[in-house]
Amino acid sequence: MAYKVSFPDIMSTLQLIGFHFRVAEPGWAYPDHHHKIFELLYCYDGTAVQYVDGYSVTFGKGDWLIIPPGLRHHVMNTGPDNYIYLSIHFDIDDLDFRLLFQSQPLQKWNISQFSRSGLPLENLDEFIKNNILATTASTGFPPDIENIILIKERLRLQAVILMILSEIIDIQFLNSDPPRIPRQENSLYEVETAHRIEQYISDNLYSPTFSISLIAKQFCLSRIQCHKLFTKVYKVSPRQYMTNKKLQQAKHLLLCTDLKIQMISEQLGFVSQSHFSRQFKRWTGMSPLQYRPKSYTNALSPDSSTDT
Repeated sequence: MAYKVSFPDIMSTLQLIGFHFRVAEPGWAYPDHHHKIFELLYCYDGTAVQYVDGYSVTFGKGDWLIIPPGLRHHVMNTGPDNYIYLSIHFDIDDLDFRLLFQSQPLQKWNISQFSRSGLPLENLDEFIKNNILATTASTGFPPDIENIILIKERLRLQAVILMILSEIIDIQFLNSDPPRIPRQENSLYEVETAHRIEQYISDNLYSPTFSISLIAKQFCLSRIQCHKLFTKVYKVSPRQYMTNKKLQQAKHLLLCTDLKIQMISEQLGFVSQSHFSRQFKRWTGMSPLQYRPKSYTNALSPDSSTDT
């Protein structure tokens, strides 16, 4: 008897962007940044510390890590050896996948945990090498045959990446309770806009005319919208964030430099030294002169007559 089995449509696609391999020497660091898409990292050798959204993750040989869109992160090679890694920026329009990896706590996996498919890392290396060779050198075949070879290598590479993502999901099920997919707390638009506001604050923090109204106008938001969006993502209001940044810098300049308090107040964008001193005392309960180490205080005693 004839019969037919219908399967659900699968419309998701995988995009591989910014695919690169790097050997980073001891002391190397990459500055704080974020992406609109996912980043998949693999460590071939050495160690580094990945700082992601306020958390630090020690990243060593054989480790995999997925960084979701919108999370601020930077990396430092703190070890004595070269840090050798692969970085794959990718996007996938499977909504369930996106929600799963944007809602789970940040964690790493090791290649030794990959068991179900038996996929050796050498396969990935081979496919990467073949793609590079196929796109940078002539295969010796006629153009129409060469194009077919390129198509095949692209598909094989995408298949391997999808298998790696599948293995990571398997590991989550095997080593913990099956991951649930809660509602995403922040949309990508909210995260991206909040990060742009944060960058704008950092770039203009010490301008005497800087204000929340100016920020809101810059991003075509009302003051209330700006406040709600930023607070939702950063868990602190834009004004409190500005205050914290200024306070951190004020403490750094008072503790680590011998700049006069007048110069510090000017650097921080205060209209006068007395205004800075009053604000600092409101923040910390002591004046800048009281906060500063005694060695600087003695060397800069003329400041004491104007510090309030």
